[in-house]
Order: sequence, then C-alpha cells, then structure tokens
Amino acid sequence: FESYSFTIEDEVRAANLELGERIVHVRAGCIDCHGEDLTGRMVMDNPAMGTIHAPNITPHRLADWTDTQIARAIRYGVSKDGHSLRFMPSFDYENYSKGDIAAIIKYLRSVPAIESEYKESTFGPMAKILSALNKMPIMFPAKAIAQDKGFGFKPAEEATLQFGQYLANTCVGCHGPELRGGPIPGGDPSWPHAPNIRLGANKVWNEEVFTQMIKTGISPTSNNKLRAPMPIALLKQYNQTEIDALWLFLSSLE
Repeated sequence: FESYSFTIEDEVRAANLELGERIVHVRAGCIDCHGEDLTGRMVMDNPAMGTIHAPNITPHRLADWTDTQIARAIRYGVSKDGHSLRFMPSFDYENYSKGDIAAIIKYLRSVPAIESEYKESTFGPMAKILSALNKMPIMFPAKAIAQDKGFGFKPAEEATLQFGQYLANTCVGCHGPELRGGPIPGGDPSWPHAPNIRLGANKVWNEEVFTQMIKTGISPTSNNKLRAPMPIALLKQYNQTEIDALWLFLSSLE
C-alpha cells in the first residue's frame, strides 16, 4: 500500500474548519474511539477479542504526517509507513468526498497538540481467528478497501434522500453494507447485534418516531435506551436537516 494516487494539500488549505469539527465530533464519530480531546482511549477490553486502544490523533501524533498521509489513513486505512492500520473503520469513510476528508484534516491540524502515553493494542484468540477467516475486515481495513477507488460525491447539505444516503455511509461498519444489521464484525461479544435500519417496511416507524429516537436515544420498539456501541450522544447532536435527510433515505429502503 505504498503508492499514492492523489494529493490533498490544496483542498485542506481551502477547507471549512467548522465543517471539519462537525464531522469529527458528530457525523463521523471519531471521538467515540479517539476521545473528546482526540488523545485516544481504550475502545475494547475483552479476553476473546483483545484490548484495543485508539491512538492520539492530535498534532502531537500527526505533526510528521503529511495531509495526504492522513487522508489515506482515514479513507483507505493505510498507515504512514504504508501498512494497513488495525481496527480502523475506514469502510465508514470510503465514500466520503475529498472536501469532507480535507475538512477533517484541517480540523485535526487546528486542535491542541496534547501529549499522551502510547498504548499498544493486543488482540485475543477470537480476533485472530476471525481475521484469519476474513470475517473481521476492521482488523486490516486496507486489505478490504479498493486502493484505486476515488473519493465519493457529496450532495448539497439539504433534507434530501441523497444527502441522507451520504450520511448513512458511516453506519455500514456496524449495520452492514446493506444496513440489514446483524453481529458487528470485530465488535465486543457483549455488544448487541446491530438492528436492521431499512425502515421502509417497518410499520413502527414514521418520521416523528424516528426524530424522537434520534433526539432521546430511546428505542420506539423496546422503549429502552439504545445501547453501546450506538453513538447515542453524537446522534443527539444531529440537526433537523441531518435527521430529515437520514429519515428520507432509511425509510426508502424495504
């Protein structure tokens, strides 16, 4: 994974810093793994799967990375030295536009450079078996993502089905490429299965119910709080345009 077919430095200089902050803190869920201050945190601690630590992604860690190297890490799951990152959900970002990736990088460059102790991740027997059977693509995402695939197209940020589909790209890591749910690949065995979020044929759902679920974090089917790893705190920050767009897309799927 050593060759680069693009550069992104010009786009980063022109990128929208506020958009980058919103993507990192809300839409992409980066803080769920890397922490509110982006210095990293433990994502999983399970004997079967291992102890997974997300790294520091402040300028303290990224100072010697080029913008293009950061973009390739996000988009393709490739580290600075050309090897596959491990436990990086790049599938969620492989359809992001070049402008959105550039905005993320501009924001990451702007945050305080905070030093933190580097903690190596360790992988348990189940993780190793699943990876060997190619049932855990998150272990080596660069091997599962086409390196010659370009950036995605981003529609206007409006309450449209097209923008909803673009936002829903970040759901595939848990809910699957067809959003039908099931066991979360590479997830902690204690996590519940991801539900089917193709809502068009589900009579429980309408736009009002969907909006309430996003704003309250309470499932309308069980009346219980949504459980981790669902990013409840992030969903509650979605604005009405984002909620409406997601509903239009998910309700179109049967």
